[in-house]
Amino acid sequence: MYYTDTVTIPNYLCDCRDRLTMWGLARLLQESAGHHAETAQMGFRQLIERGKAWVLCRMYYEVDRLPMEGETVTVRTWSRGTDGLFAFREFELIDAQGVAVTCSTYWVIIDMLSRKAVRIRDYWAGIETHDDCATSRSSLDRLRVPKDAGNPLSATSFPVKASMLDHTFHVNNAEYIKWVFDYLPQLSTNPDDPTPCPDRMLTLPAPFRFAIEFFTETMPGEEVTVEVFSLRDPDQTTCFRISNPRATAVVATLMNR
Repeated sequence: MYYTDTVTIPNYLCDCRDRLTMWGLARLLQESAGHHAETAQMGFRQLIERGKAWVLCRMYYEVDRLPMEGETVTVRTWSRGTDGLFAFREFELIDAQGVAVTCSTYWVIIDMLSRKAVRIRDYWAGIETHDDCATSRSSLDRLRVPKDAGNPLSATSFPVKASMLDHTFHVNNAEYIKWVFDYLPQLSTNPDDPTPCPDRMLTLPAPFRFAIEFFTETMPGEEVTVEVFSLRDPDQTTCFRISNPRATAVVATLMNR
């Protein structure tokens, strides 16, 4: 089945220009995914009773525009089935003009004690699947910082606070997205000059593409480091690596479209 939620964009998910943030969008999509899973007895409450939980692995967004505070939008989501450990879920954010954002995602179910992924088929029940893919990518490749990326434009470290955690007791996926967009590089007013310009922070006009992969949990009390790389490819890709003391937790890429 296709599942829909109708949402009026709240102020607390918006930026200083009253536009929906990417981390706010991630929260909305996560909420709709949970509502849909609950209809098949596979939501958070149903899984937690069995000692399991949903965890996001990969997300890919194609953003044409982001709605403003007070706009009424529809989140449309559906399952594209499973393969091994992964469950595939698609999203559309629809405003008065049509489809504004599409998103493709990979999920796993983890055991809350071992923190390891379990076989999806042991818990999969009752969700009708559809083959159509919301974005232009029917499969999501693994993300890496290229070896030739050079030195980071910036590297910022800070501790994980309790407010950054979700019900699985690790940093929520939307929090990583917030960090990515908080540390967008400063740019020169001359696009041919890569020299940072302290008085002009990058504003990110749509359309753009954004991909993120979650590798390792980050736990309360750990310190994370956000590194930003400019790849200088035709898509003007900005790459982000977020690390905790144990490993790379997240890699993300932001591409002009």
